Amino acid sequence: MSANGVVRGAESIALDGSETHAVLLLHGFNDTPQSLAYLAAALHAAGWTVRAPLLPGHGRDLEAMSRGRARTWLAGARAALRELRATHETVVLCGQSMGAALAAQLAAETPDVPALVLLAPFIGVPPRLSLKFAASWIPQVVIPYRVSTGGERSIHDPEARGRTLGVGVVTARVLHELQKVARGAEAALPFVQAPTLYLQSLEDNRVRAADAERNFSRLGSDARVQQWLHGCGHIIAADYCRADVARQTIEWIVRWTENEATR
Repeated sequence: MSANGVVRGAESIALDGSETHAVLLLHGFNDTPQSLAYLAAALHAAGWTVRAPLLPGHGRDLEAMSRGRARTWLAGARAALRELRATHETVVLCGQSMGAALAAQLAAETPDVPALVLLAPFIGVPPRLSLKFAASWIPQVVIPYRVSTGGERSIHDPEARGRTLGVGVVTARVLHELQKVARGAEAALPFVQAPTLYLQSLEDNRVRAADAERNFSRLGSDARVQQWLHGCGHIIAADYCRADVARQTIEWIVRWTENEATR
């Protein structure tokens, strides 16, 4: 732990580039900005100012994570967007997993966002997951903390998986809060007007292809593209397909913004 209680390496990412164009990156549930470090560096190398804030409760100890709430995660994302928009003329949104769900809600609230990139968004709660989350309350009194399952399949690249910094432990309460974010994003989809790139792996262990297709179809934007990736799990910005994710993300946001101003 660092002096401020944050796991070393899990701190927010702040890379200064363009004085007019910036990207806000939002990490996922039980994760940290570290999983977006490759993408952040690629965007910065392309000339963009990049911010990837550590969301409230994340990147800290188990007690801090257990106090996490949907409203504080969304408030943290809103504050980061507000700060960037105060200093940069053009700010695009990009999020991964729960961070993508937060980004979708911000885009719905902010109709002048010029571009949105959703990386394996965790949006909506299918019945199978709803039942699983509900069952997590049963042992809560006896075993308040439990190891989150399936994380080893979220990143196929063993080296990248070894660099992850999330605590990997959840409570029934924070899973309930995750559901709030996912359902809020689902409700927001029809109101998203920003040109949207939706990247999803066919081997995603958290989000089924059918659910991703359904969510994509509900986006309100007339300018939307869904691209399928291969050979990676759920955390696509850190996995084997990270270079492809970075390339497509940069191409998309450049397409919908004034690229000359980023140089």
